[in-house]
Amino acid sequence: QKQTNQSNIMKFLLTLLTVLPLTASAWVMPLSIAQGLPLRRSVAKYNTDLPVPAEAVTAAVEAAIMAPNHFLSEPTRMYDLGPEAVNKLKALNEAKAKMFDGVPGWMLVTLKTEHLDEDGNVSAKLALEDHAAVACATQNFMQSLAEDGIGTKWMTGALGIDPAEILKIAGASDDERMMGMVWYGTPGKELSSIKTP
Repeated sequence: QKQTNQSNIMKFLLTLLTVLPLTASAWVMPLSIAQGLPLRRSVAKYNTDLPVPAEAVTAAVEAAIMAPNHFLSEPTRMYDLGPEAVNKLKALNEAKAKMFDGVPGWMLVTLKTEHLDEDGNVSAKLALEDHAAVACATQNFMQSLAEDGIGTKWMTGALGIDPAEILKIAGASDDERMMGMVWYGTPGKELSSIKTP
């Protein structure tokens, strides 16, 4: 009897999970990464007139914190840069200042690990695990923002600025490594219309 009840409950839940997205898709964005949704896309053009809700950024940082990390090493550091810091970055690459003006949000993501190799590089096993954890955290951050309709783009060398200078402007400690700058904001067009990734 107990096994029959469990079987019936499982059948009901499976039916609910297959029907619910069909009936709710008009008002709820599906949350299945396996199905390719919600649509996280690399966004280069933003609507700077529409602010990003602070609660969306907070939720995204909380999602980033949930990324797995080896022995709870917690190697992820995030710095939400304000206008003063962005102006300092623009001064370091005036050729891209106009492009930088079109980006509402700047989240610097860094790696802090005690497991660098003897040359100070991220090649030792535990350092690589910490590196992977920060990459997972960054994806979680971007995916969470996508769930709220906010576009992102993970930038690295394309900023044209020495990472050491970026870290200094953000106030990061000397033992952190830059993983990337995540641009974020209300996309200039619907996320679903932007080519993957």
